[in-house]
Amino acid sequence: MSGVYRVGIIIVTTVFSLMGTNIMGAEFPKKPVQVLVGWPVGSQNDSIDRVIAKSLQKIINQPVIIQNVPGTGGSLVLGRIKTEKPDGYTLFQTGTNLYSQTPHLRAVPFDPLKDFAYLASHARFQHVLEDRPDSPWKNFEELIQYVKKNPKKVRYSSSGIGGGQHIMMEYLALQENLQWIHVPYNGNQEQTFALLGRHVEVNSITFGLEIEHIRAGRIRPLLCLNYKRMPLLPDVPTVLEKGYDFHCISSACWSVPAQTPKDIQEILERALLQSFKDPTVLEVINQWNMAFDPVDGETVFKMIVEDKKRFGEFAQKLGIGIYKK
Repeated sequence: MSGVYRVGIIIVTTVFSLMGTNIMGAEFPKKPVQVLVGWPVGSQNDSIDRVIAKSLQKIINQPVIIQNVPGTGGSLVLGRIKTEKPDGYTLFQTGTNLYSQTPHLRAVPFDPLKDFAYLASHARFQHVLEDRPDSPWKNFEELIQYVKKNPKKVRYSSSGIGGGQHIMMEYLALQENLQWIHVPYNGNQEQTFALLGRHVEVNSITFGLEIEHIRAGRIRPLLCLNYKRMPLLPDVPTVLEKGYDFHCISSACWSVPAQTPKDIQEILERALLQSFKDPTVLEVINQWNMAFDPVDGETVFKMIVEDKKRFGEFAQKLGIGIYKK
C-alpha cells in the first residue's frame, strides 16, 4: 500500500470521525429545553434556576424555559415523570430530599432509584437551630438541659411534619430523652416571624434570609444541622461535632427520566456543570445563602441512596409517614 494511499485513508477516516462528532452535537438539542421546578416563582430554587437557565442556554444554543410546578412541598413536580418523554428536553429541578425522604412519608407515583437519571447539583441547602439571644440558655448544651428540666415548655418550629428539620429535632429528642412541642410552618419566612414574635422558642430552619436578623443580633444561631459548617456562620458547630450521628442533608438536584439516552444525559451533565461556573450563578447562590457545591450525577445518586436508607430507618423508629402505627 502506497504512502499516499495510506494518508488518503487516514484523512477520509478523520473527516468522517469529525462529521460524526458534529452530527452528534447537532442531534441534541434541536429545540428548547424545559425545566420543571417544584417551587413557586420568586422562591429560592426558582430564582437560582432562572440564572442557571440563562447560562445553560448559551452553552447548548437553545432556549431553556422554566416551568413552575409547585405543590406538596416541592414533590408534585416529580409526579410528572410518567408523562414526560425521556428525550432530554424535560429536566426536573428540586431538592434531593424529595427523592430520598418524601417516599418514606407518603405514597408517591415514582421510584426515586429507578425512574430518574441524576445529572448534577449546584448547591447544598443549609439548616440551622436558632433561638433569640434573650433565651434562658446561652448555648446548645444549656438548651438541652433546659428542655430536660422543663418538659413540654419549649416550642420549636420546622417547615413541616416529616421534613428533614422535623426529623432532626425528633432525633435529638430521642437521643436526649427530650419533650418539646413541634409547631410546623410553611417555610423560612413564617418560621422567622414566629421566632421573633415569640410564638416559638427555637427554629429548626433552612438557613437563608434571616441572616440579617442574625447580624442585627435579633436571632442567635446555636447549631448547624448539616455535616459541614456554614460559610457565613463559620463559628457555629455542626451537629456531628456535638457527637451525634444524624444530620440534615439536601441539595439542589437536576434529573431527567431514567430512560433518557446515556449520550444525552452526558451532554446535559457536562452543560450543567459548565453553567454552574458562571459568576452570576455563584452570585445568586450566595445571595440566597446556599452552600455552592457543584457535583456530578453519580455523586448525587450516591447521596440519595445513602440518605434514603438512613432517613427510612429513622422514620420507622419514629413511626411516622408510611410507617405510622
